[in-house]
Amino acid sequence: MKVVRKNAKGESRELLLKEYFLNAYLIAALKRMGDEVARHTRRAPEPQPVRVRAGS
Repeated sequence: MKVVRKNAKGESRELLLKEYFLNAYLIAALKRMGDEVARHTRRAPEPQPVRVRAGS
């Protein structure tokens, strides 16, 4: 179903909905990409020395 009504600026509602969903998709994709980059750039914890006993 297409809505052909236009607002005061002359934009159709269909165009506005497409723009809204495109923006929502891009924001979600950028957030996901940022999360993945953060996950891959975290430093591994420094290994801690372990005391080893000599065998008896």
